Amino acid sequence: MNTIHPIPCPCGSGKPFSECCFRIAPANAPSPADEIRAAIERESKQRQFSSLEELQEFMNGFMRSRNQAPRDDFAGLSPEQMHRFLSFPTASPELVRFSDPLPHEPEAPATTIFKALAEAIGKKGLKPTATGNLPRAALREVALGVTGKETISYGRHSWNINKEQDYWELHIVRNLAELAGLVRKYRGRFILSRKCLTLVDRHGMAGVWPELLRTYATQFNWGYSDGYPAFRIIQQSFLFTLHLLRRFGEEMRPGRFYAEAFLRAFPAILQEAPEKRWTTPESEAGGCYLLRAMDRFAGFFGLAEVIEKERVTGEDPIERYRIRALPLLWEAVDIRLR
Repeated sequence: MNTIHPIPCPCGSGKPFSECCFRIAPANAPSPADEIRAAIERESKQRQFSSLEELQEFMNGFMRSRNQAPRDDFAGLSPEQMHRFLSFPTASPELVRFSDPLPHEPEAPATTIFKALAEAIGKKGLKPTATGNLPRAALREVALGVTGKETISYGRHSWNINKEQDYWELHIVRNLAELAGLVRKYRGRFILSRKCLTLVDRHGMAGVWPELLRTYATQFNWGYSDGYPAFRIIQQSFLFTLHLLRRFGEEMRPGRFYAEAFLRAFPAILQEAPEKRWTTPESEAGGCYLLRAMDRFAGFFGLAEVIEKERVTGEDPIERYRIRALPLLWEAVDIRLR
């Protein structure tokens, strides 16, 4: 009886292709599994394998060579490198290193807001509301320090700050700071942790930024309250996003460029998009990618300039953004592809 060996997924995950990035491809586009089978069949016609061991050795060598070769749909990464990006993003020093601390104080919304929050907490701390959030006076104090106003504006709209969720970016930073161990609750008050005080004393925001970034990238839920499906691969591939920005981000590009690059690398995400009459899976997944990975990650941490047009009802969200990498990206993240 013939044994059918599963085809390894070309993304380098180590899983069978059918359990990883398999998708129904267009009729004129061969799937990775077909490409692998075709290569093995071609080699089999040119040589005879005297044993199963010899055939297995050939297949191992073939897959090793394939997994180490750059792929256009991975923006020049090999499947092996992509596997490291996805599975070991903070434990692959041969591929990527993060500056910790940064060489200088960063210019980033995340640390600007955190610095104002830390000043509001001060030495005495802040008493949380009954729901466990920051008090209104502190919210307005932070907004005044960051924007010069006690209100929040978005486009032509503005509103008063009455609860923490009204100042969404501060709400995210406060939760992120707790998750990173920089802020904690002690005897019924928000206080700055000893870890935070040490980092600020030694390095200022140049020491805080790496802690916030690392926590946001690997622990914080990127899908928190944005209304999109889980689409977990968007957060899991945060290093791929930084790779795209380093490779293509020196000039301003439309957001569609990055959305399409992401979908080429991870087309299986389209299977997760629910069917809707008013949109397509490409628009749903691509728009979510630009919001989470570019706007709320790269833009929020000062790694990219993300310009968003005023929203128009019915407009494809992929058309909403223009994006350019900022110098902090090269100062904070060193990606080395051999």
